[in-house]
Amino acid sequence: MKYKDMKKAVKLLENEWDLGKKKSGASRHLCAWIYLMELLEQADYIAYYRINGSLVGFASYAKWDSKKHFFKKLIYRIIKNRLYKSKEIKNRNALKEYMNNYNYVPKKLEDYFDGEVSMLIIDEKYRGKGIGKKLLQDVFDAAKKDDMRNLQILSDESCNYGVYETLGCKKVYETTIKNMEFGKLGDILNEKAFIYEKKL
Repeated sequence: MKYKDMKKAVKLLENEWDLGKKKSGASRHLCAWIYLMELLEQADYIAYYRINGSLVGFASYAKWDSKKHFFKKLIYRIIKNRLYKSKEIKNRNALKEYMNNYNYVPKKLEDYFDGEVSMLIIDEKYRGKGIGKKLLQDVFDAAKKDDMRNLQILSDESCNYGVYETLGCKKVYETTIKNMEFGKLGDILNEKAFIYEKKL
């Protein structure tokens, strides 16, 4: 991902989610950079959507045990680890807890999928125009060419998970996790989380 796109991606992320800001004591901007580096460290493919040259949305997938883009991924991991050491972060454990909260895959599904859709985000001003569907279809097509058969999609009540159902994804798991998106959801303690499957 080019640096210009990274800056825009960080803006999209920090406008959308808490990303551990409240409990870690760090700025949302720093939390968004850490989260983006985590995404890029995992990503095997990224689909972009631009309007007038400006990034307004992107989606990505990660393939389990992939050896592609090894050196790029290594650089992203190094940057992420350095960002984690920032003195701005008052509570690193809280930041890691935020990230781990969204890893709720049950043991029975751990080895079931070939990989996952690791991100889908659209600028709020451009939602409802079919951009998310286009990005997801691009990701599905690329994953199929990459010899993947089924993709895992983690989602929850803070996301527009209905878009997955419109593209033929099937809900295969539902659970309850801590609500880390303060003020976004009705239940201040818990939220529903889901795993969808996309057969390719």
